[in-house]
Amino acid sequence: MARRSSIGAFSLPSARGCLSPSALADEIEGYARASWFLSGAVFASLMAMMWLTYACLKWAEVIPYVADGGVFGCEVRIVAPPAAGKPRS
Repeated sequence: MARRSSIGAFSLPSARGCLSPSALADEIEGYARASWFLSGAVFASLMAMMWLTYACLKWAEVIPYVADGGVFGCEVRIVAPPAAGKPRS
């Protein structure tokens, strides 16, 4: 646990002091690895959401549209009712 200096009822972490350049480089490299991992996870989740949206729109058989003024929605395809007297296949 880090040493703490006290200021009245509050305490603040003490300064770590000087780090060697190699230790600082190792620490920065660790942060870079974490950053790459997190950015890869965000990119993979965005790609997955894109493909899931495409699959859901194909499965639902709707046509997405955007009108002027920011109005958006989906146009549903109209299915003709079965004709009387013809068997359904």
